[in-house]
Amino acid sequence: MIHRFDCDPPINNINHAYTINQQSVYTTSPYNCIEENLCGGMGSPPDCANPAIKAGYLIQPGQQGICPDLIQVVSFKDISFPVNSDVLLAFGQAEINFYRANPATYVELENMGYCSTTSCYCGANVPLYVDDGKLPSGKRDHFYTTSLTEATTALPAVYAGTFMGIKCYIWNFNAMSYCGMSCIG
Repeated sequence: MIHRFDCDPPINNINHAYTINQQSVYTTSPYNCIEENLCGGMGSPPDCANPAIKAGYLIQPGQQGICPDLIQVVSFKDISFPVNSDVLLAFGQAEINFYRANPATYVELENMGYCSTTSCYCGANVPLYVDDGKLPSGKRDHFYTTSLTEATTALPAVYAGTFMGIKCYIWNFNAMSYCGMSCIG
């Protein structure tokens, strides 16, 4: 399951972090991190009432062969801003290679797993939206959510950034050992 953390509030220092296996990194002390649902961390948008989109799952590394057309997801930390560096996700080999080629700016954190670029491929039916935000402090914060409402309302409320749309489709159940089922909405 993708874990989303909101670290170091208030708003001007907010830092969202994402992990599959490194929850112990994002602690309440000294980082003041709070775990949120992947949908509904910024309140309760109406579409987050659907329990199928509160959590999101990726196909875990080593299992991607069950669905051959998936793309890899790797997390990186952008260390160019001196305080509360941004954690972002790279989707697909081209993005991953870009961040790996710039180690003075981006530190690789975790191979998170695999997702689909196509809705309903192998049962991946939950869109993962992203905002590339710029906070009042000047810091960037990438914000990932399964809620279209949350993604679009976060922009004027918090970010002076860009709604980047759907990065890929994920699962609303743990699909790490099987794939190819029909898509259930």
